[in-house]
Amino acid sequence: MMPKTALLLWFLSFSLAPDAVAAPAKSPLKLYDVDPFLSRASVAVKYTFGTYLIPNTDVRGQMELHPTQSLSAVRVAFGIQGFKSGNKTLDCHLRESLGLDYSKSGFPDRHVCENDLLPSRGVNSVKYPEIGFQSQDPSLDLSKAGELPVEIEVNGIWSLHGMEKPEKIKLTIQKQQNGVLVRGKKTFSLKDYGVTVKKFLFISVHDEVNTEWEILFQPERP
Repeated sequence: MMPKTALLLWFLSFSLAPDAVAAPAKSPLKLYDVDPFLSRASVAVKYTFGTYLIPNTDVRGQMELHPTQSLSAVRVAFGIQGFKSGNKTLDCHLRESLGLDYSKSGFPDRHVCENDLLPSRGVNSVKYPEIGFQSQDPSLDLSKAGELPVEIEVNGIWSLHGMEKPEKIKLTIQKQQNGVLVRGKKTFSLKDYGVTVKKFLFISVHDEVNTEWEILFQPERP
């Protein structure tokens, strides 16, 4: 009969061998990046004489999908330099409101744009360069998404002007060839994020602004 010590050593050597028990294979996440050429976003700003519809040309982000077609993460950023209304003065004032640190800047006591530009350094330079969204749901089923769009609700964190707020938003998901098209909209209350919009001459801006986006995520290139 095999001694107990030898039997124990034989058992341990077998159980710890690399091929003794096959480890379950992990399914890698599939990453999708925002296609900057086929994605768009805009903000509708109500002011004294009507509404400005301002497109944004700087949309970035990434989506993570499991092979089971469950969505594990979405990250999107809208750069404030990407807002292009066609009016350089308005664009600079928008960057003042969204991007400056009021505790250090001369704004909002006074406009600090010079020649419709903000300085690249110093207290009047942009501290908060983007508006961001980060999903918080560990898994969302996208298996029903196909050529016809489906609507899902996503819990996430919005970051704007140095403040973060948890919110639930509705997104419309639609598959397109190898990509995933995501549409959504949201109304922001500027005061909720501590944003001040200073009057320019006799023109004032309303507190609420409406945003919309249509973002195409394409498979990440190796």
